[in-house]
Amino acid sequence: MSHATAPAGPLSGFKIFEATAFIAAPLATMSLAQLGAQVVRFDAPEGGLDYRRWPLAASGTSLYWSMLNRGKASTTLDLRAAEGRERAAELIAATPGGGVFVTNLPTKDALSPAQLLKRDPRTIIVTLDGSPDGMSAIDYTVHAACGAAMMTGPGNHQGPINNAVPVWDIICGRTLAMGLLAAELERSRTGKGQHLALSLSDIAMECMANVGILAETELTGAPRARDGNWVYGSFGRDFRSADGRWFMVTAVTRKQWRALIAATGLDADIARLEARSGRRFDTDPEIYAERHAIGALIEAWAATRSLAQISQAFAGTAICWSAYRDTSQLLVEDPRASTDNPLFVRQAHPGLPAVLTARSPLRFSNHGVLPPGIAPNLGAQTRAVLGTADTDLKECP
Repeated sequence: MSHATAPAGPLSGFKIFEATAFIAAPLATMSLAQLGAQVVRFDAPEGGLDYRRWPLAASGTSLYWSMLNRGKASTTLDLRAAEGRERAAELIAATPGGGVFVTNLPTKDALSPAQLLKRDPRTIIVTLDGSPDGMSAIDYTVHAACGAAMMTGPGNHQGPINNAVPVWDIICGRTLAMGLLAAELERSRTGKGQHLALSLSDIAMECMANVGILAETELTGAPRARDGNWVYGSFGRDFRSADGRWFMVTAVTRKQWRALIAATGLDADIARLEARSGRRFDTDPEIYAERHAIGALIEAWAATRSLAQISQAFAGTAICWSAYRDTSQLLVEDPRASTDNPLFVRQAHPGLPAVLTARSPLRFSNHGVLPPGIAPNLGAQTRAVLGTADTDLKECP
């Protein structure tokens, strides 16, 4: 579905200018573009820092850049030059009702928050940096700093384990989008713009605090220990089927626990374990204390059954479980990663064949199905954007 025929989203009429790279900042604005915001990129004429970043298609087109910039207009403007920064500032200030500028790149003179607010006090400027102390940071270094890498993995593992998926960047991008919408809501009430600042490292530190890990360490005086794939404080672990497939099963509620024991037929074994241990498996602490013995029972049960048989045993129950999949298995086995799921369409982008492309996961009852957005061609909207500040860009690819 093209932008020209797409139903208007809840952010229709909201215009954003950006100069961004990497993941968090472009993800934030792409997420808002999917909801109808009009997002205009300022791109270096040769492409920015991540224009050719892996993974690449056979054509050399960056899947990374394309997926993170869907639904946006691309304007080539050299912000390294003073005249480029001045032209960008003029465009931002010309936005009716006040401009919005999002960046995680260095700003100065005309594009500095102070100068943009001086030009128009209604402007909202969102800046993202690595760390509030001025140090640079990316997802990998933030992951190293926050302690998560040293509590992930088997109990006997030595050394850190990085994230394969840049989760801190992703959380940061969504947080940035939330902050921008909060600033816009305040502006709609007061008419005042502001400078909103966010640091990637603060996202990781906040998350570690919000789920109680930092408080736990403060109170116990000890770091959270590695414990393999066990779910901390409840029952859950990875197991292997007779045909060599791994699966994860959890029981974080009493309903799930009862369903797991019934589906595996381990009622009598669990009763004997309760009698032997002197515990009643009615609460998470009691179950967690005997998790290794319970796990051994389920491990033996799984070792005599194929994944298909396990799936059949768990079907229609309250058990929370999933087979482990690599990304190839995901595309073959799970209909949620296919066009059977309304989240996805198969769509071509400049330089790319038709690939699975995700819509926003948000579903609004006031709107129809929102389009996922198409990646722009570098600089495709330069003439339109630089020709007039309020050009309608809804037809941009």
